[in-house]
Amino acid sequence: MLNPMDLYNEIASGIFAKLPGGDGLHSQFLHGNARTANAASASRAVASNSAVSAAKKPAQSTADNAVSFDSIMHYFSTGGEVDDVTRKAIESEIELAAARHNIDPNLVRAVIRAESNYRHDAVSSAGAMGLMQLMPGTAAAMGVTNPFDIKQNIEGGTAYLRRQLDAFDGDIDLALAAYNAGSTAVRRHGGIPPFAETQRHVPRVRQFFEEYTLQQYQRAAEDSRFNV
Repeated sequence: MLNPMDLYNEIASGIFAKLPGGDGLHSQFLHGNARTANAASASRAVASNSAVSAAKKPAQSTADNAVSFDSIMHYFSTGGEVDDVTRKAIESEIELAAARHNIDPNLVRAVIRAESNYRHDAVSSAGAMGLMQLMPGTAAAMGVTNPFDIKQNIEGGTAYLRRQLDAFDGDIDLALAAYNAGSTAVRRHGGIPPFAETQRHVPRVRQFFEEYTLQQYQRAAEDSRFNV
């Protein structure tokens, strides 16, 4: 069976080979990963160094790139567990639901990644179900009859997230806290409730949101260089 870390190191090797001083960066990167195994930090490091490289190097054909930045982000955002067909179906529904409810699709992606890591069949110990981990009461309130259906789950979860954003005047942190712990708890505590799970959840989704946004800017920058 393929070892995810072996694949990751192979991908990283191809990326760092294209960067100034790449050998040294790759060595530091490997040692750091051995200690932390932090894929999110690794993706940010690759993005940062790719941006520096893009500013210093002339435009190259996409065929010259050993591995694209998208390939790294795709693999680690799914945890290597979601097949391409399912991923495409999920991405399509994210874009549609986000447009319907006027939400940045990257925020919806971040919630899905934090809640289920893109597993549409995920069930938590508390009974939350599907991609966006809808509790039975929430699913019923949002008109979701099958929380394991990709379209229904994303539509219901995105609508519920929109409700929380509206309830807290667009404050993303409070909306995420309410998505996790309920709006009553957020109001009762006057902010993010002091629950361990919620305290972890909000910055985790924020981190993923920033990573997806960075990925989007990185892709746009690459497209502009290769299509001048």
